[in-house]
Amino acid sequence: MRYIIKIWLFTIIISPLLLALILGAIINDSSFTSILNSYEIIFVMIIVGLLSSIPAMVIFWLIKRFLKDKFSTLNEKIILSIYSFLSVWITFFIVDSGFITRWSEQTIWVLIYSLTIVIGVWIFDNNNKIITE
Repeated sequence: MRYIIKIWLFTIIISPLLLALILGAIINDSSFTSILNSYEIIFVMIIVGLLSSIPAMVIFWLIKRFLKDKFSTLNEKIILSIYSFLSVWITFFIVDSGFITRWSEQTIWVLIYSLTIVIGVWIFDNNNKIITE
């Protein structure tokens, strides 16, 4: 369960920060100070991300539970990565299906969140060992 929570927190905290930097500095050519002053928006993004990702993370937990001891760690991470990537796209599609047909800043949101959650799947240790004392 800690593995899933780490991935969840990593995604909902790092993605808004990356978005602020990418959208602010690169796309909108904003100053670093104005990006730092948008902390309220970043906080709202974290809260909305937390709430909107609950269903996807519950399914993630169910998949992880099903895969436990059935596949190698590598295969398990591959399956979880595919699911994670797709779950982000599906969540954004439910909110606004139009982002797929037009290139917009929202498409960058989907890409950042997708890549962040997949990176989280791979950087955190997926330890399936049961600890007994």
